[in-house]
Amino acid sequence: MKKIVLKVLFVFILFSQSSAYSSETLEVFIVNLSEMNSQVKVTDLICNKVLHDDLIDAKSNLPINLCKGEDGLGQVELFIKIGCTKNKTIVKKNVTDGKKIPFLPTK
Repeated sequence: MKKIVLKVLFVFILFSQSSAYSSETLEVFIVNLSEMNSQVKVTDLICNKVLHDDLIDAKSNLPINLCKGEDGLGQVELFIKIGCTKNKTIVKKNVTDGKKIPFLPTK
């Protein structure tokens, strides 16, 4: 009986922590519209944290979790590496939950 109570308590604590985490973050998708893989650094501007610094496959979505600001919205910066000198920075403000943020490295 004691083991069952401890298991139920553990599951309850685990569930409450995950729901608190999800209420403090926004799930958004970075969308590579290019026909080529792209080297992208994704930075959460609210938490000032690098979330991804690697390739994103061509025609794919990268799910990320952004911190919410005081207004409940997120901010993200994409630094797209194009060769040695032609890089591109995109800043998106007022990002809402479920938002898709598309990019094309050449435009």
